[in-house]
Amino acid sequence: MPIYKYKVLTKNGKKKDGAILADNFKCVYDILHKKHCHPIEIKRIYFASQKVALEDLLTFFMHINFQLKCGVNINDAIDSFSDFHGNKTLNATLLDISNSLKEGESIGEAFQKSHFIFDEVIVGMLKSAENTGNTIEVISNILSFLKLQMDWKNNVKRAIIYPIFIMVVALLVLVLSIVFLGPQVTSLVQNCDGGEIPQLTQFAINVLPKISEFMIFPLMLIAFFLPTKKGKKILAQVMLKIPKISQLIIKISMWQFCKILSIALNAKLDFIPALNLAIETIKLDSLKSELQNIRDNIIDGYKIAESFALGNLIPRDILLAIYVGEDGNDLPSSFHHISKNQYKEILFEIKSLGQFMSIGLTFFTGLIFVFILCSLFYPIYNYVEMAGT
Repeated sequence: MPIYKYKVLTKNGKKKDGAILADNFKCVYDILHKKHCHPIEIKRIYFASQKVALEDLLTFFMHINFQLKCGVNINDAIDSFSDFHGNKTLNATLLDISNSLKEGESIGEAFQKSHFIFDEVIVGMLKSAENTGNTIEVISNILSFLKLQMDWKNNVKRAIIYPIFIMVVALLVLVLSIVFLGPQVTSLVQNCDGGEIPQLTQFAINVLPKISEFMIFPLMLIAFFLPTKKGKKILAQVMLKIPKISQLIIKISMWQFCKILSIALNAKLDFIPALNLAIETIKLDSLKSELQNIRDNIIDGYKIAESFALGNLIPRDILLAIYVGEDGNDLPSSFHHISKNQYKEILFEIKSLGQFMSIGLTFFTGLIFVFILCSLFYPIYNYVEMAGT
């Protein structure tokens, strides 16, 4: 999305400059006119991606958290972050947010306009701060949530990077062996055996290159299609059909739900608004629909634990914790306890999945090397043996 730098004359007659993310010049004019500003100059300065890395968001909220605890107001904290951080997309977005805050918009409204960078979780938490006025606590909770997401990201990377690297190396060795050794093996075998080439060697030299050529276009198509929204949605649907992975995805969604609900309740939100906030962060349609039914039952007068027990996707240990929390009138602590235990279980399952992938892909890699030995190196060994006799 393009970033536009502007100079305007406000309704008070003061000059003001800034930057804004917009699709085109017309959108910039419309946004500025809604703010009762008369544009003097608008210039597109560069084209920026809508994506901001999780590391950048974590750095931003660490900075804001520290500044607020030092007594700095949020506008100055945002401005000081933009002065030293190098992500142009984030800087332009934060400048727009800062201007909105200075014009009297609430924190939730200001951040919600940049929903492509700050997701429903972050915006929802910031909106909860409007009801309590405790912005510092909410920012600390957002920071804690992002740190947990970063831990997941690092654990997933550690779990899959080694086995995938080994598999890629094995496939490269296979391709290079066929390309460079294949013709030489054929020539040696023909000279030795009068043109009789073993079937496995024929398969390696003649059939595998054709299969590789046939697979190049589909693989390129997948590589370009997967990063799109539709591609990610299809990939998510496919992953949900794999039992072990689908259970992990549901557990991650439940952890996020319980974590957000815990934060919202600790921020003194009423249960139904807190529940609505947590439900909005759920991406899985089946789980979201079930949680919405649970909410409707609570509104109709059912007890909270009883409503959750009517669902099919809520694990027994979560139901027990909710029952204890409702009975002891301490639901925030119950949902905090649930999210903490869920997080530990998820980390364990990610590590287990990584170990399973490591074993499976290592076995696959071993098969590739055995195939190379049998199809290419064994005929060479036979030729050397026959030449020696």
